[in-house]
Amino acid sequence: MWGDSRRCAIAWTEVDKIFFSCRLPSEDDNAVTHFLLGVLDLNEKKIDGYDSIYSEPYEARMNHIEMYARMIHNLLKFSQFEKHHKSFGNAFNKFDIQWQRSPHQTGSTDCGAFLIKYVELLMMGKDVEKFQPEDIKDFRKELAANLWEHGEWKRNSGYDTPPENVGDSYDSENETCCPKDL
Repeated sequence: MWGDSRRCAIAWTEVDKIFFSCRLPSEDDNAVTHFLLGVLDLNEKKIDGYDSIYSEPYEARMNHIEMYARMIHNLLKFSQFEKHHKSFGNAFNKFDIQWQRSPHQTGSTDCGAFLIKYVELLMMGKDVEKFQPEDIKDFRKELAANLWEHGEWKRNSGYDTPPENVGDSYDSENETCCPKDL
């Protein structure tokens, strides 16, 4: 949602870009992981990657984003997406992956905040590289204030969050949201 536009459930055939987060799995049983931003550009048939730690590709990041690229490619092909999107055309090749320059975090737990900031800047058409990493502390405060204000609005307006559907729980890293009998 952006600004006053609260339109949800927009079909992928009606948009040009889709923002998605990628949570890299941890290499051990440690709960600490890292978040990356992927931007699927349906017109250019590419995925732009934004990483707040590394500039150069590294194996875990590449493997993970390539998995997303294959999954999205197969999903779109299976759904005959090319027949419905205005500029996708008949050629249906694998998505190119391009890593974009972006500011790097200095704190060990800032990747999620950086991911959200990248999305905000990209949605506003601003240059991600102009964001200063030292400004992330103020951005975290802004996020907290906005979340608090949203909670107050929900409480005062009487809005009730609808219950989650079965399979939407992310409480356990060991659970999957995908039905096993597809």
